[in-house]
Amino acid sequence: MTEVWVSPSATVFACLCEPCLEEARERGDLFSDALHSAFIRGAIGRETNATSVRCAAGHELVVRRVERPPGLSSKDERQLQIA
Repeated sequence: MTEVWVSPSATVFACLCEPCLEEARERGDLFSDALHSAFIRGAIGRETNATSVRCAAGHELVVRRVERPPGLSSKDERQLQIA
């Protein structure tokens, strides 16, 4: 299962299904074709903290609303900062 993290203010999201990308790589698909088939877009309600969605191939992705993903709990000057 793939987890996708969205900001507290997000109401829509777009992401890629990692299992779909891996399957496309194993088949030898062109990268552009893999991106097209793995692309997922959806919406998340303002009061919803987590939801699950499925890609076209049926893989489950969990979308979680968090202030900062756990792996980024401390600020790193090398990270891109958007003001």
